Amino acid sequence: MNYLKLLEILENDLNISNNKFETVKFFRKDITSVWVWFIVLKSFYKKTKVTPDLVLSSIPKEYTSRVTIFKILDNAVKKKYFSKEIDINDKRKFIISPTKITLEEFEKWSLIFKGF
Repeated sequence: MNYLKLLEILENDLNISNNKFETVKFFRKDITSVWVWFIVLKSFYKKTKVTPDLVLSSIPKEYTSRVTIFKILDNAVKKKYFSKEIDINDKRKFIISPTKITLEEFEKWSLIFKGF
């Protein structure tokens, strides 16, 4: 692996992507938001349901709190980066999904890693 090339790609990405992709910028603002972003996207691509409690239990405790997770999820829903729907099998739970803009921007952004 060419580590210098990877570092240059990452450095360039930090300079460009935060202005180019609003959802990427939103989720990369702190480590907890990155975790939330990855968990929701990973669940989407695996075709599994993700609930707020699943997000909470998937993130190492030293990175976050319950309040922080729920605040990130609520803000992402308000900005229409995630959708939140009642689980038809358990009306007490919500299912979190990435929206079309989040998926489109993630897929475009991820092209910088093509070849690694």
